[in-house]
Amino acid sequence: MGARMLTDKDLLLLRLSKCHGIGPARLHQLAADPGLVRKGVQGLSEQDSRIRASLANPSRGWSQALVASERDLEQAERTGTKILTPEHPEFPSLLRKVQKKPYFIYVRGALAALGERSVAIIGTREPTSHGAVITGRIGAFFAERKWSIVSGLALGCDALAHRAALDAQAPTVAVLAHGLQTVAPKQHQALAEIIVEAGGALVSAFPFGTEPSPGLFVQRDYLQASLARGVIMIQSGLQGGSLHASRAALELDRILAFPTPTAQDRLEASSKIQANLVLESLEPKAIAQLLGLSAGRWSQEGLFPIANRDGYSALEQRLLAAPGSMGTLFG
Repeated sequence: MGARMLTDKDLLLLRLSKCHGIGPARLHQLAADPGLVRKGVQGLSEQDSRIRASLANPSRGWSQALVASERDLEQAERTGTKILTPEHPEFPSLLRKVQKKPYFIYVRGALAALGERSVAIIGTREPTSHGAVITGRIGAFFAERKWSIVSGLALGCDALAHRAALDAQAPTVAVLAHGLQTVAPKQHQALAEIIVEAGGALVSAFPFGTEPSPGLFVQRDYLQASLARGVIMIQSGLQGGSLHASRAALELDRILAFPTPTAQDRLEASSKIQANLVLESLEPKAIAQLLGLSAGRWSQEGLFPIANRDGYSALEQRLLAAPGSMGTLFG
């Protein structure tokens, strides 16, 4: 769906999304109303005092929403970006299954290859030498078996995962924590273009003009997990950003796989394997504390340690058997 091919319903919801207080959860509710377009802004305002207040907001009301949505459409048209909703056939099927999700996603490139045979490969920006090697090996294994590789275009493990997919001529999808008017980090601008040219895509849940910020990376990581049957967290320290996607995988009832550290990395007590050591313990309380998991929101059955190359095929079978259907962050 091109930016200028949005339905009347999509266009109305896009404009409403620019108003104060109308977030993804409210957009999903409004989208379920069969009379939405007929009611229009006037009818919605008359029936719902919260919408009326949003439309009248002095800084983010209806007038500003019209300008902001038109800016989105113009930039999408100029950059070849699609604005997709859950009703569009190109909206990723695994994301559609998530209970609470962004209503709009912005896609530059092709998502056609991103079916349910997709896996997220993520990790620290500063992997150990073994971490770098195993990222390439695991990425190549899944790419060669026609899996789509999802990652976040960050330095370190993310970039290595994208490049492993590109080397195997498999599709790869970069999920970004900002609008598609930019690429962060800047040094991966060329990599982003190669991903699109090779038949992959850049994806964001955030409109044009949105700049990177810490809170958006948390939501980006959740979206990564939502687009995949499971997350392979290569390496992370105890405070690493990769732990957000790791937590999301378990909350979504999907697989969280992780390589067990090598003897050398253990001997050197690398800070970049400390999260792996906690996960390897399979100790529920320690893992819950590491990932910030609430009781009853996850199952140990979702954990999958990878001890050696023989574990790759077993992980593939586990991923194919994992349904995954929940999720709550974008509410």
